[in-house]
Amino acid sequence: MNSLFFLPITLVLGILLGNLYFRGLWMTVQKLPTAQSPILLTLGSFFGRLAIAITGFAFVLAIAQENALWHLLVCLGAFIWVRNRTIEKLQQKWPRRLHAH
Repeated sequence: MNSLFFLPITLVLGILLGNLYFRGLWMTVQKLPTAQSPILLTLGSFFGRLAIAITGFAFVLAIAQENALWHLLVCLGAFIWVRNRTIEKLQQKWPRRLHAH
């Protein structure tokens, strides 16, 4: 199959993975103050999010057999773009808490 056909799919997968990862992180941070076991919540969330991200990146490598590195870079770029957008949104919402003084 044509490798260019999978580039938009790879981009969407990167955005999806980024949203899952960083929304999961934000949910974890919000639940920490009321958690009975903050360490268990933190570690469970981290390893769960990591497993989802690694599985997603491996899936991208599996579907993009030719030019797999380019597809992985597109997916990772979209993942990082979601990270940056999440930071921007949070800085707009809570400018004093998140900006370094």
